Amino acid sequence: MDARVEKLAAEIASLGEAEQKALLERAAELSLRHGLAELSENYRKRLQQQGELDRTAEDILAKLRQIREEIAAREYSG
Repeated sequence: MDARVEKLAAEIASLGEAEQKALLERAAELSLRHGLAELSENYRKRLQQQGELDRTAEDILAKLRQIREEIAAREYSG
């Protein structure tokens, strides 16, 4: 294992239980933020490739309403 990782592991092991818990919670939060940022960037790239990145919120909501109405008509047509 990398010497840096070993050093960090030793430092973490030397922390008290409450400090370890706080550290793990913070690491999880940072990991989640990183994951969300990456997901957002990937989604933005996909929208750009599809030519939909510059659509307005109103356009998107109108499309969603249309989809909802189509589904409702198909699934709940008496």
